[in-house]
Amino acid sequence: MGAWRFALPATLAGVAAGILAADAWTAPQPALAAGGVALLALGGLLGRRGSAATLLGLALAAAALGAWRSEAAMQAVEGPSSVATLVDGEEHELIGTIVDDPRPREDRLQLVLADIVTKRDGRVVRPADRLLVWLPRGVDARAGDRLRIAGELEIAEDFDGFAYRDYLARQGIGAIARARAATVIAGTPGPAQVLAGVRAALLRGLNHLVPEPEAALGAGFLLGVRASIAAEINAAFATAGLTHVVAISGWNIAIVAAIVTALLSPLRRRRGGRWATPLTAAAVVGGYVVLTGASPSVVRAALMAGAMLVGRLGGSRAHAPSALALAALAMLLVAPPVLWDVGFQLSLLATAGLVWFGAPIEARLAGWPGWIREPVALTLAAQLTTLPIILVNFERLSLVAPIANVLVVPFVPIAMLFSAIAALVGILDATIHVPALGTALTWFAGGAAWLVLRLVVVIGTAVASIPHASVPVTVPPPFAIAWFQMLALGTWALRSPSVEPASEMTRADPGVVARTAARLLRPTPILVVLVATLLAISIASRPDGRLHVTTLDIGQGDAILVETPSGATMLIDGGPDPELTLRRIGANLPFFARRIDLILLTHPHQDHVAGLVEVAGRFSIGAILHAGIAFENPSYERLLTDAHRSNVQVGLARTGGVIALDATTSVRILYPSAADASAPLPDGDINNGSVVVVLTHGGFSALLTGDAEAPVETALLARHAMPQVDLLKVAHHGSRTSTSPALLEALRPSAAVISAGADNEYGHPAPETLATLAGRPGLAVYRTDTEGDVELETDGATYRVRTDAGWSDPRPVHGQRAAGSIGGWPCPIVPPHCACSSRPGCRMGSSSTRAAWLAWPSPPRASSPRRRFRWTVLWSRRRRCSTTSTRPRAVVARTTGSPAPVSSRRWVTGSSRCRSPPTRSPRSSTRIGTRSAGPRCSSPLPTGTWRGGS
Repeated sequence: MGAWRFALPATLAGVAAGILAADAWTAPQPALAAGGVALLALGGLLGRRGSAATLLGLALAAAALGAWRSEAAMQAVEGPSSVATLVDGEEHELIGTIVDDPRPREDRLQLVLADIVTKRDGRVVRPADRLLVWLPRGVDARAGDRLRIAGELEIAEDFDGFAYRDYLARQGIGAIARARAATVIAGTPGPAQVLAGVRAALLRGLNHLVPEPEAALGAGFLLGVRASIAAEINAAFATAGLTHVVAISGWNIAIVAAIVTALLSPLRRRRGGRWATPLTAAAVVGGYVVLTGASPSVVRAALMAGAMLVGRLGGSRAHAPSALALAALAMLLVAPPVLWDVGFQLSLLATAGLVWFGAPIEARLAGWPGWIREPVALTLAAQLTTLPIILVNFERLSLVAPIANVLVVPFVPIAMLFSAIAALVGILDATIHVPALGTALTWFAGGAAWLVLRLVVVIGTAVASIPHASVPVTVPPPFAIAWFQMLALGTWALRSPSVEPASEMTRADPGVVARTAARLLRPTPILVVLVATLLAISIASRPDGRLHVTTLDIGQGDAILVETPSGATMLIDGGPDPELTLRRIGANLPFFARRIDLILLTHPHQDHVAGLVEVAGRFSIGAILHAGIAFENPSYERLLTDAHRSNVQVGLARTGGVIALDATTSVRILYPSAADASAPLPDGDINNGSVVVVLTHGGFSALLTGDAEAPVETALLARHAMPQVDLLKVAHHGSRTSTSPALLEALRPSAAVISAGADNEYGHPAPETLATLAGRPGLAVYRTDTEGDVELETDGATYRVRTDAGWSDPRPVHGQRAAGSIGGWPCPIVPPHCACSSRPGCRMGSSSTRAAWLAWPSPPRASSPRRRFRWTVLWSRRRRCSTTSTRPRAVVARTTGSPAPVSSRRWVTGSSRCRSPPTRSPRSSTRIGTRSAGPRCSSPLPTGTWRGGS
């Protein structure tokens, strides 16, 4: 029996050795199997004296099994049934199932398809492996959906010394596809689709109440959706040694189990309670794993947590290593390539460190306070076993990890719990909204989750900013083998039978989790503190009676946030990266501001429209205004389609339209007129279909130009439509095709802002444009690529500008001046038929009428007070070339001229598509500000590169 105590470790070691051997060279499987059987027989004959032969035979047989499983897994990727055989330079149409959450990558989505079906030479082909797919943003694809794609396939190429092809092969991915077209196929709802729907509903509920970047962190804690977590947060947490908090691991699963265990603690005193409590926790963990999508990373974390629960159920620390080894063995046999996954290695070794070293280290720190002792002990225990993997793969060592864990770990269970509450409240409020109670409930639920998540971010980034928080350390791979040998020898040399664990919980899982969960059962003090804090923040974040125009630093694109003195909001364009746009909006609005009263899309290029899709999904939208010029872009189509489904009013921006954002702030549309929108585009460029508006507040005015180029400038100058302004948003990111000296002479601005991405491939802003701006006396030029967000604040008499460098000195405004005559472009009731774009053969008709708007018919969300403002604009039925649905809907206009509202109803119908080719998006870089308590406080943090468009 003494030999069989080591049977499981010997089997695990043999399987791992077989996988390694099969990956390095062809392993002699028959010889290994025969040798293993022979040694097992010999050990059986020798009895107790044959223990060594028995263990060696078991290891050899396991090595043969591991080699066979590894070669079988690789055969699916490299064999004749691989999707790689379809790589022939031709376009293919495939149908597959999305196996995990799509990962946003700036202006694209990355996802993996399995269960692929396609046709080749007239016959159905079902590849055995998976396909990595890149999609444009705007496609509403989710885990579990069946997706039809069309595009060319290619083999992955290695880069920068990284064996990318082998990396994908170990995940069962045989090829890459860059989809030209993609369609989600509706199928019969099954258990997987139901669970995916529940998960999506929870995510929507959380996103509707909690702003970014906190919402992404909460989604990572709660549902394992980590793809949208800000890059700078990931980097800061890695520096501070908090990766286990952000990434899905046994730690996250253990929190769920510990909270359930704490809730069921009264059962432990009843008969059978010792077994019922951990079994119930295991069942909840299983349901949680399925709810989060059962991705490989989540399954791995659940198995590791399951090993800890089994160890606790056995009542002895000796059971935990066996359960852990059994979980690892099962994963290696099911998916041999997981051995090379760094996440698997870290999870396995960190759990082993907690099992073997957590209790002894905590016992040696018995004199320390418990709230410090446990996080420090657990951090050191995990770092002892994961250190070589971290140094070999990441080449950095965190020196502040114990401090960071002491400060952050206690907040993680609270953050998970509050995120879950916010998600459920968000779902409830979207289903049944009770005006007063719903507003208070959503304010508290969203604010509580935001506050705790904000504390986690602030503490993590603050610790990471300590000088020398992490140091670069480069070690060779053999260091890992030597380290574990030294660790084993050191453990044996320092063993002390008198050392007992300080607490029962540390034998299996973090005791701090259970105790924190238990404290949550007595929430009165926490609720009082939370309500008081949120009230103070909300009062401090009230509108300050000034107009704020913030050009957001979203890379190579445009996004301008307008906040009126009364608190109404308007967003002009949304940038190329939805996640970055949401983070920048979140950094400039209070946590409870979950409504955008008006979205203005200047034109449907990807670097202007992509971010608006997610904004419309996260915020309550009052109305959307756009030029109505057809253009081929999935994001544009989805924005209008989603607005139609959500009963959001959609209007066409036409010359002469005036939007009253509040009593003192208005927006007047200068371009395009109905004739401009129906005529061929100047130079055939959709940039010249941009909506151009003037924003006014008191004596202050700003010209916001989108990407309008020289032909539009010339036309507006000829129409005498250009007023003198204080602020000019330089068109088309400062390209050489716009911002002429004649325009500057007519406008006479004293400030100009350029929205561009750092080091973008277009060279924006152009040297010629910068020289033109510099030649204008008294003109201050601001740039998002070098100065971050550019916020202008004005009371109507003076204004000042804030950048990363701070506030400028106040400057007087031009004052109220005559804007000139629009002239010559009346708005007829029924304009003639005309083309909707420069593409010939796409005819359409439209009818329109003027309407004064008092309030939007769609109900506001509970998280933000309803904004009321008037606007005058041309509402028209859908153009024949619209990208929206062909289902008719009614547009209602109400006037404010009489005591009783007068309404008119017209049916809006979309029809066939007529589009122009899309443009590609370049790589650019930007900086991200962190949220403060108020709506307009931020500090820059460096981040990586982002894609934009132009």
